[in-house]
Amino acid sequence: MGKSDNDPLDLGQRLYTIEEFGSLLRNKLGGNNYISNVMLAEIFLNKHPIYSCKIKKSKNHIYQKNCGCC
Repeated sequence: MGKSDNDPLDLGQRLYTIEEFGSLLRNKLGGNNYISNVMLAEIFLNKHPIYSCKIKKSKNHIYQKNCGCC
């Protein structure tokens, strides 16, 4: 499975919990162990909101206008 312009991290079509997404980021991009997977994912999603489409949303989720998938 190769990287595409729409999926440069090669994440596929799967949805992830915020914890899983942070772990995936840590494994793919590296990172220290001083912050949790959740915090790593939150920081990454704040910088790259297009990836919020890969996160499972809770029932009370508030959608953002700049996420690219809402």
